[in-house]
Amino acid sequence: MNSHKKFSVVFGLLLVTGLVLAACQPQVIEVEKEVVVTQVVREEVEVPVEVEKIVEVEVEVEKVVEKIVEVEVEAAPVEEVAAGGECCDAYRIGIYEDPITLNPWSYYGPDNSVWTGYAISNVMGSVFGYSSQRLDWIPGLAKGLPASAVEDGDAWTVTAELLDNQTWSDGEAVDANDVAFTINTALDLDLTGNWVSAVKPDILTSVEALDDHSLKYTFNAQPGLSQWQFGVAFAPVLPEHFWGPVVAEASAFIADASKPEADKPEDCEADDADADACAAWASYDEAFQNAREFLYKADATGQPFAGAYVTSKLEPGAFVQKDPNPNYPGAGTVETLYDGGGWVAEHADGTVQEAYGGATGDATLTVTEGPFAPNVVMSIYGSQDAAFLAMIDGDIDYVINPLGIARGLREKAAAGGEGLKTYTNQDNGLFYLAFNFRKPPMNDPAFRQAADIIIDKEFVVDSVLQGSVMPMYSVVPSGNGFWHNADVAKPYVGMSRNDRVEMAKEVLKEAGYAWSKDPEWSDDLQDVVPGEGMTMPDGSDVPALTILGPGPAYDPVRATFNQWISEYMREMGIPVESELTGFNTILDPVFVECTFDMYILGWGLTAYADHPVDFFHSRNDCPGGYNTPGIKDDELDALLEEFEQSTDLDSARDLNHQVQALLAEKRPYIPLFQRQAYDVIRDNVVLPYTEIMGGIADAQGFQSSAQPLTR
Repeated sequence: MNSHKKFSVVFGLLLVTGLVLAACQPQVIEVEKEVVVTQVVREEVEVPVEVEKIVEVEVEVEKVVEKIVEVEVEAAPVEEVAAGGECCDAYRIGIYEDPITLNPWSYYGPDNSVWTGYAISNVMGSVFGYSSQRLDWIPGLAKGLPASAVEDGDAWTVTAELLDNQTWSDGEAVDANDVAFTINTALDLDLTGNWVSAVKPDILTSVEALDDHSLKYTFNAQPGLSQWQFGVAFAPVLPEHFWGPVVAEASAFIADASKPEADKPEDCEADDADADACAAWASYDEAFQNAREFLYKADATGQPFAGAYVTSKLEPGAFVQKDPNPNYPGAGTVETLYDGGGWVAEHADGTVQEAYGGATGDATLTVTEGPFAPNVVMSIYGSQDAAFLAMIDGDIDYVINPLGIARGLREKAAAGGEGLKTYTNQDNGLFYLAFNFRKPPMNDPAFRQAADIIIDKEFVVDSVLQGSVMPMYSVVPSGNGFWHNADVAKPYVGMSRNDRVEMAKEVLKEAGYAWSKDPEWSDDLQDVVPGEGMTMPDGSDVPALTILGPGPAYDPVRATFNQWISEYMREMGIPVESELTGFNTILDPVFVECTFDMYILGWGLTAYADHPVDFFHSRNDCPGGYNTPGIKDDELDALLEEFEQSTDLDSARDLNHQVQALLAEKRPYIPLFQRQAYDVIRDNVVLPYTEIMGGIADAQGFQSSAQPLTR
């Protein structure tokens, strides 16, 4: 994740904003009651356990703030200082994939991997953000929470006041002009990827700096929760004084581009396509593509940073180094959470921000912002195994691991566990099989249903992976209890192999598929005799297919699922191969070219579950958006639009549940499994707290507030 993202893609995870995020996003809305949903807390064990408790608190307030996820547990005590330890040593972190870029425009666009986020998330600021642990919606660069959106003629507007004590790492002021510059650049250049999630171009028309510390956001309709509070409010902020000249050069590509008067043809390859309209749109699109490419490929050397650390070095295949930001305005800020729901941040210069009633009741958590470590060094290892073994050997303090830890590594950590501590939290991730609706037979609902039937995810989880992960049935994980629809249909759970083959064969035959030799269950062999000569409803052979996915060194769980799913399909006579490849090589065919057949990847998600809009609304089609399957469904689009425009939390949840049920029927994704957030860290690292949805990895190891003690 991960504080400034919409969701984090697990490409390893892809970090996405708005969605990568990956964290909780509460907000202010006008309703009659405050709903508090408690984060699920699990025991520290290696296999899933039952939820200990869910607490709901209902409080009448005059103007209500919805807190989507709130952890109602005692604040984790500060870790005991190791004997002889003094603050602070270098914070040594392991990762196991190269960051792709240090250009934040590209990071939020086509190069949005979690590994890039670990190196570059300290570049950006945001007007609003997340509190520690409870993950409340709080002011970031803003002085306080904003007023509600108001109708202004044919538009709706929101105003916000910014702090006047914020600076970039080069000493230049962070102000409203930076905010307006960043968001308007994303709108003007039609930026792709996370930028779509962050700036909501379908409803946000502009952002205006009224003065250096005042902003006005203008929308073409009343913005819903996922459009303002969980969208534009969290958009990244970049320095205009550095990037302004680059954006000006990029904008030159579209200076003479005029939007064609004719509607854009759906298929310019069709025989009856309007040639003139196709040519006009091709020229227009090319101009914007050239502008984006120029910006995405621009050199970021020397860019100012907004976070506690400045990324000073990136040596591919070796390490990333971060040095303290000498002008970090957050240094020394004390953040306090109160059991009355209040939040207070007191800055070193005496500036105070507060929300939800401020200092009401007893303090439950106090966090002091650093930076404390003289530097942060992220060593890049070739595999998960190598990174964890380095930690066990004492070479590094922590491994940021967005993929979960295999049972074998857990056992090695336990066996060599002197000086190590483990923590288990609820995860909020989704690992899935995706189908490309642009190609047969993946565009056939019967084919996708048959695949769902024959994939025995319970067997793979329980018998092959020995319960190290949990089967998943909805695109919203069960760890996000407020949004998860537990009633999503699970019709194939518990079916025998024989019954699965027969049911899948019946579904396919009814749709017009055939075999020269049917797949059959053999009682004698106690196995499937594979089908042969499979043809599609039009009589043509089922083409050779591939399932892309990361290899076992990167993520053994997804590699295992890939191989089992491929085998299940081959038993049905489907000519499919498991193509296990490097992480970065998956990027283009899936998110840029959109030419894949099927793939297995994952997302880390935010607590406000609006990710189905980004993943499945037709306007977010790939390339450019995150609708990689290319699903275009009017019923689904209508539900998603109603959900994102909702200003009422209960209504939004009901609509989201309907979306989850419909997606289980349409199957652009087949959810496969979810994990627990399991972290291992050396005991010389003093953490501000340890209980949080997504775990320590989702907080990127608390780099700005962790204190690595000398040994």
